[in-house]
Amino acid sequence: MPPGFAYHGGLPSLTACPWRGRPFRMPSYLRSALWALALGAPAIHAAAPDPALLGCWRATKIVLHTPAGEKAEDSSGRCTLQFKDDQFDSVCKTSSGVSTTTYRYQVVRPQVYAATMASSSFRTEMVGSTREYEYRIDGDRLRTVTVPPAMAFAAAAAAPRVETEAARVACP
Repeated sequence: MPPGFAYHGGLPSLTACPWRGRPFRMPSYLRSALWALALGAPAIHAAAPDPALLGCWRATKIVLHTPAGEKAEDSSGRCTLQFKDDQFDSVCKTSSGVSTTTYRYQVVRPQVYAATMASSSFRTEMVGSTREYEYRIDGDRLRTVTVPPAMAFAAAAAAPRVETEAARVACP
């Protein structure tokens, strides 16, 4: 650390003793505000929405890979996605009715978007959770795969991986 700086449990703070020999300690509220700005800054520079994502897609294949190595596949075509500028809705018809989930999303890197579950009629315990998805669009085909969370290896290995294939359809 450069001279005149000390670490005080968050951000470095200036200890150049500008006031009668007393070291300057950054107030905790200021440290918190700077952390919020530092963590929020990447969102400011996030990529613009990808116009190729906008519109409606019908899932032709959904594959869930569990941590135990099992695989569950659904090719019923009963789920649709409708992408708008900053949110998308997932609507799935099930034997017990219709499940609707709304996500807020933003493109965070080329071909990667982060989606935060905003509401759900099915998985309410997951509201507020965020996952990243790599996506590729080939004509009227959309392929997505979940990106493992950036965390400890054991926790990332325990997260299920989801792959989808979808076809562009007319929006209702």
